[in-house]
Amino acid sequence: MNALRHGACGLLLASGILVGACAGDLGPSELDVPTAVIAATPMPAAPGRASVSQAGSDNNASLLQTGLDNEAVVQQSGQRNTASILQAGAGNRAGIDQQGALNTARIEQYGQHGYARITQYGNGKSATIVQH
Repeated sequence: MNALRHGACGLLLASGILVGACAGDLGPSELDVPTAVIAATPMPAAPGRASVSQAGSDNNASLLQTGLDNEAVVQQSGQRNTASILQAGAGNRAGIDQQGALNTARIEQYGQHGYARITQYGNGKSATIVQH
């Protein structure tokens, strides 16, 4: 599974740093990496962690983290899937796994020590989790 294939994009805002990449932005040697990991510069104490892995075409993932020790993981395979994770607080864990086409998933976590996971197999599924 190659990371960030044609039409796939990722966006991450963590620790005040915005990082984004689309498959067309990368050179051929950069596409040989087995998974795409987009991470921000570590903070001195318990930084947030985030990763995006995409295979297929026209998948979209966005991650926004504030606070400390939050972790977000998105894995997408298929076409035109959309995933977003927003985390504010500390010690939150979120994961989205999408396989198929036209799936939409969103996780919002506020507060401390929340855990949320969305797994979608098939086409046209939609799911939202909000934790306070």
